[in-house]
Parts: sequence; C-alpha cells; structure tokens
Amino acid sequence: MAERTINGVEQIKKEEKSMLTFKEKIYINPVPTKTHAYLVADIGGTNANFGVFKNVRGAARLLYSVHFKSQEITRFTDVMQQVLSHARDTYQLEIKVACIAAAGVIQKKRTYVKPTNLNLPIDTAEIVRETTLDCGHLTNDFEVIGFGLRLISSDSLSKVNDGRPEQFANKAVLGAGTGLGKCILVWHMGHDHYIPVASEGGHADFVAHNELDLELIHFIQKKENFTCPVSWEQLLSGNGIQRMYAFFKSKNNAAKSHPQLSSHGLAPDEIFNSRHMDEHSWRTFELYSQIYARCAKNFALDALALGGLYIAGGIASKNLPLFEREHFMREFTSCGKMHHILMQIPVYVITDYNISLYGAAEYMRIQDLCE
Repeated sequence: MAERTINGVEQIKKEEKSMLTFKEKIYINPVPTKTHAYLVADIGGTNANFGVFKNVRGAARLLYSVHFKSQEITRFTDVMQQVLSHARDTYQLEIKVACIAAAGVIQKKRTYVKPTNLNLPIDTAEIVRETTLDCGHLTNDFEVIGFGLRLISSDSLSKVNDGRPEQFANKAVLGAGTGLGKCILVWHMGHDHYIPVASEGGHADFVAHNELDLELIHFIQKKENFTCPVSWEQLLSGNGIQRMYAFFKSKNNAAKSHPQLSSHGLAPDEIFNSRHMDEHSWRTFELYSQIYARCAKNFALDALALGGLYIAGGIASKNLPLFEREHFMREFTSCGKMHHILMQIPVYVITDYNISLYGAAEYMRIQDLCE
C-alpha cells in the first residue's frame, strides 16, 4: 500500500483557490485507469473519508481512498466535485454513482442530512445536479459499519471476550470518536444476511453509579452551562476525554500536568498517551474505560446481542489497552441476574479503519442502489 499527501491546489487545479489539501492511500497499485468505478464516503465530525471501488469478479475492491479534515470543508458538494475531478483527471475513471454515510438521522428519502457534529449539510439532489454523478444515496454511518462486518478479516478484530455466540442472534455495534454511534444487526431469514438498524442511543442520558459520577456530571453542567442531562456521547467522545481530564485536574490542582502533555495541549490522544506520566491522565483513562464498559453493557442488553458486540471508532482502535484490562470486562459483566448472559456475549474491537468504506460499498450492492 502506497501513501502520499496530495496538495489539491498544486496538483489538481492550480487555478482553483478553493481546492482543499487531502491525503491519498493507494490499495491497488497501479490504480486501474480508463474504466468505470463507484464512490463511497464516510463523513464524520473530524475526518471525511472517500473510497473509490471497482467490482472485480463479483467482489468490491478498494482502489484508493482520499481523506480530508471535515472542519476545513465549507460546502460538501464542492468537495465531491474535487474528488470526482481527481478520479477523472488522474486515473481517467468514470464515476456515476455514490453512497455517502454520515452521522445523524437521515431524511426519509435518503437525500439529505445535517451531520450531528458538523455544520455541513449534505444534499444528494444538489450533488447530482452540480457534478457528473447520475445517482447519489445517503445512509447512516453506523448502518454501513454493520454491513462492513462481513467484509473485514478476522485479523481486523481484536478479541476482548470469547463468549459463546448464538447463530442468527442479534449483534450490536457501538463506537466513539467525535461522537458516539450505535446500530443493531438483526438477522433476516428471507435475505439470508444481517440488516443493520440505525440508532441515536449515543445521545441517551448517562446515569451516575456513584458519588464520583455525580461530581463529574455537576462539573460538566456547571463548566459548560448545560441545561440538559449529560449524555453518553458527551463522556465517551474525544471531547469527553478532555472533560474528564479537566474534572480530575480540578479535584487535585496540586498534581501538575506532565510537561509533555502541557506542551502538546489537551488533545484526547495525548491525554491517553501520557497516562503513565500524568496522574490526571491515568485517572481519566481508568474512568473512561469503566464508562465505556457500562455503555457497552447497557447496549448489549438492550439489543440482546447474543451474536456479538463490536466496538468501532478511532478511539477504540488506537487505545486497545482500554479494553484489554480486566477492569473493562468486570464492569461489562457487572449486572446481577444478567451476569451469565453478558459473559456469553463475544466482544471485539474493530481495528480496520476502512470498515465504513467497505460497508458503504456492500450496502450499495445489497440494496441495488442506483440500478
């Protein structure tokens, strides 16, 4: 796999000042040229990822992907035009159909969404009207992860709990990043595959278990002037990591932040990476793991996910020790009457960053989109 950073201004259209810089990863080298392909996208609050696929002997093959910073995008249709122009000008690829996955509630006709943590409306009618696409389709970002599970290898799953999965039983997917997404997978006998069902459960209320939890809730509500309950997302997202760190620091100002952390700021990755050198980072890491386990436990019970629980998202894949410590499974199975049920549920962390792109491609195939 080759990787390169491409400056859109210099290498695509020098006369277009609005072109954004992006990174490109090539998976089939050389990239096939002068052929038909299709486009999928996964649009999150931090990253906007696009994948160009071609069907080879009935299987979806990822040719290359391009990656933008979501906060740099001011108009989504313009970025779609840039991606399509790059495919045409660099590889002579003809792309006429696209599937875009985004966080949030997708409009019933699947043509419009305002992503939850991004001020960037996506309108496929506008995209088709202003680009060379003939068809564009929208879907939920965690729906496509559900479809993508069948396409990733076992090497892309880090096992947290063996369990004893039941055939055809429900599965559940959740994952934290800029936000917190969820979906439930239900087996469909007629279609002979799982159907992902989108959820906005990440915005459900976080429930305190003890005095420390209550202190954390009150700290966040006061500091950020919240007028509504604190949600799971507000604790398990990247911003949640920063909130927990600030909370622990407020409780013990005598313990100074580690100089390395202070010099790099309070980015979520830096907080976790400094946990062995910084007391506040360590306490944040421990509490975050416990709260993630509680959220996963509640969702597994809500979905009766006897087929397995899958943890997605950038925070999980970059921080596997969160789930490898015995504290996670102890918290996950702490449930009185349901302890034995929870012990039975296999738990995995998804480590393949491209699962959403594969899932969007699979979604297009299964649903016969744009046919």
